Amino acid sequence: MNVIMGKVWLYGIVCLCMCLSCARVASDESGEREICFRGNVLELQQVHLLGSRAGLGSGDKVQLYIVEQEEEELKLPASEDFYQMRSDANGNIDFEDGEKHVYPNNPINIYGFCCRGMEGNPADLLNVPVRVEGEQVSEEALLRSDFLYVKSEERYRATDNVISLNFSHQFVKLLFHFRTDTPETVDFGQITALEVLNVVREGSFDVATGELTLGDAVDDIQAQPASESMVIVLPQKVKGGDVLFRFVQDGKERSYSVPADGMSLEKGKLYTCDVLINQYPGAGDKDVVISTRVEDWDESEPPIYVVFEEGQNVVATLTDVSSGVVVKRADLYLSSENRNYEKLNVPVIRNKMEFMFPREKEGGTLQLNKARFYTEAGDEFDYYFQDKELLGDNLDELSLVSPKVGDAWGDGVIFAVGEVTGYDEASNSFVTNVDGINAYRGRIVANASLGSELWSETKSKGKASLIGASNRYDGLENLKTVEAFARDNGETLDLYPAFKVCKDLGENWYFPALNEIRWIVLHKEGLGLEMGTLSYGSSTEISVKDCGGVTKSGSDSLFDKAIMNIWPVRAY
Repeated sequence: MNVIMGKVWLYGIVCLCMCLSCARVASDESGEREICFRGNVLELQQVHLLGSRAGLGSGDKVQLYIVEQEEEELKLPASEDFYQMRSDANGNIDFEDGEKHVYPNNPINIYGFCCRGMEGNPADLLNVPVRVEGEQVSEEALLRSDFLYVKSEERYRATDNVISLNFSHQFVKLLFHFRTDTPETVDFGQITALEVLNVVREGSFDVATGELTLGDAVDDIQAQPASESMVIVLPQKVKGGDVLFRFVQDGKERSYSVPADGMSLEKGKLYTCDVLINQYPGAGDKDVVISTRVEDWDESEPPIYVVFEEGQNVVATLTDVSSGVVVKRADLYLSSENRNYEKLNVPVIRNKMEFMFPREKEGGTLQLNKARFYTEAGDEFDYYFQDKELLGDNLDELSLVSPKVGDAWGDGVIFAVGEVTGYDEASNSFVTNVDGINAYRGRIVANASLGSELWSETKSKGKASLIGASNRYDGLENLKTVEAFARDNGETLDLYPAFKVCKDLGENWYFPALNEIRWIVLHKEGLGLEMGTLSYGSSTEISVKDCGGVTKSGSDSLFDKAIMNIWPVRAY
């Protein structure tokens, strides 16, 4: 059977078909090409549920509209352009009638869709009714709810061997992942209901443009109640404050409400709802409290984190906060003998913060190791605690007194407190500002050396040039200068190994300036550093061929831009 594009008058149909039949046979013998399709339908329409895998296979239906472009102006699909197709396991899309179809005389464009829940040729291609199932508790229901679409306006001709049709998802998939840190008290086998609420389930789809128009009715969708489950919904904006989903676990109903500014569910995207349920023992007879935390997501759709915790809410008080610093929230990093805990985005109001205490046993305590605080001014700072035990009895106090030189701080030891603004050569001391937030700024030195490294490679342009890394009290500025020099000369920091090995330690680590390494060597005993009898280089450039360094006694010394001992530092 041949593809016939164009309208045929009734009175001439028999004669015309006979002529075309003869013409097509003749043209086939002269090399006219058969229309062949390949598509990505199979890989797109696979779902994983209840430990199995389901998807389209041989014989599944695909609806295509093969539109002959008789003129320059784009001709849109119509009902008479419809062909029922079938997909097979090899990615081929064949004509269901099993006949051979060849290219017409004019180029063709392809429009189409694949939806297991729809049969045949819709009457109005500008308003194709679409919907998702109200009960999506099986793989079949999920496949019936999925909708794939292709629009390929490439004006294909008989020179094209195989037309590749790249279908895309037009709806949205919600994936629910339930997890717990307290498996002794939380049984996901007791999830008895899971529903998506307040969503539009029906609409109309324009095959020519690929645009979806939502209906007016808002409805609910039942999902498979399990620790891993999924639902397909239409793309839409969910109103702020509406409950998006609810579930029942161990007889308790919980729900997630959309933030005040609403939630956009965009077509073709997967939204993962990561639901954490914890049940902790309390410190005694306390009421059960449930708290919910949601992190924002960006355009790459990271998971939506939802936390449901039962246990004891406790209050801890911040004391000795630097003048002018107003803390508004905190991230707490705690530990017990068995595991580590993170309590993120804890609100702080008038220096008091309330959070769910992840107690492992009744009356148990936790160690507070570190906290990150966020201020109303938009600043943030880390604070490290030594041997700080939290009792979780509402009487815990966290002193944020300004740290001092010699304190262990994260992965190093403090050698300067405050914002460093200069260096007093006469007294060999840093000039600092410790007002307000600067009380929690400073610099630390690593606990160990990085060994020996070249200041610059022999083949680097900086080996025989003055780079401009002349800062004597801030090696971070010297690092930026060297990076800019390398970039401007088509190089990378790899050609400056001493700088590179320090930076690779992490954020704000750098090769110290001359005054920094001198101060450290002069005070190494007070800092508890085992620096031996070695001399150490610095990032401070003195001349075209020299950089500054210090001897084992802390005296200044010139070094060639060659190999030297490195001791890294970090700004905090």
